[in-house]
Amino acid sequence: MYPYLKKGTSNPIETGEKNIMNATTIAANSAQSTLEMINFLTENIINAETPGYNGKRFTFRDYLYGGTIEDAGRSWRQGKQQVRVGEPTKMMLKGKGFFTVLNPENNEIVYTRLGDFHFDKNGYLTSTEGFLVLGTPLQSNLQPLGNSKYNKLGPKFEFDIFADPLSNPSKRNYPNVGSGQEAGKPQPVNLGMDPTNGLYLGKYEKLRIDKSGIIWGKYGDSEVSLYKVATRNFQNLNGLKNFRSTYWKETSESGPPLPCNALVLNEALEQSNVWTKVEVDYVIEAQRQYAAAINSHKVADRLVQQAIELVG
Repeated sequence: MYPYLKKGTSNPIETGEKNIMNATTIAANSAQSTLEMINFLTENIINAETPGYNGKRFTFRDYLYGGTIEDAGRSWRQGKQQVRVGEPTKMMLKGKGFFTVLNPENNEIVYTRLGDFHFDKNGYLTSTEGFLVLGTPLQSNLQPLGNSKYNKLGPKFEFDIFADPLSNPSKRNYPNVGSGQEAGKPQPVNLGMDPTNGLYLGKYEKLRIDKSGIIWGKYGDSEVSLYKVATRNFQNLNGLKNFRSTYWKETSESGPPLPCNALVLNEALEQSNVWTKVEVDYVIEAQRQYAAAINSHKVADRLVQQAIELVG
């Protein structure tokens, strides 16, 4: 086709066409990856005011003809504290770890940083999605025989060992040392109010949760330990599977749940750990990169058309 070329010599026109096509591909890939980056950043900004939300992270991987955005898990840095005075069921964790909750629809255990809890109509401590907060009863305040009257509060989740609903704390020797040993496994926390007197479990006028996650009931001038809120940590946090934005499931990649040393702060929630100003700055820069990639693609496309016309 080109008789003037020596044997083995590359055709400059064909080489130019390939280079132009490569430039077109690189520009298109760059625009696509930048758009994906903007989507990541936008989702973070949208959830910047969502308590318990962990910001998404990403990495840019280079390839021969451009690059691509890859999910790099979540940011696990500590979110700021949002004070919720007068709301004793609100909690946040200071340090790595999760609250442990139970999905009553399938009895599946899931984990969350969001401690936006409240008591449901049956006296169970629950999340806004209706998941049951798990805690371990404490040995110093148990009534092993239980009581049929309080069983009716939650027939679906009967306790094997009952959390001191009717025993009389005033007969104990005070002060007790410590909060008592944990008894049994974590179970749904139930502190239902007695309809006859409006007291938690018929005895306790107020509740307090200390930094160890111990739930204390105020009885006169004394406090009685009732439950220890179940918290867990994982070896590989980015191996967890995200569920409903602020909930996480254990996977083979995360490893099994481990003991947690995070402090429990009462009357507080953890805000999203997204730094809005930083994310907005990233979006502005990404928009500039996107515009540049689109312009590069247009230029490369025009060169392709011109090359086709020359060859034709």
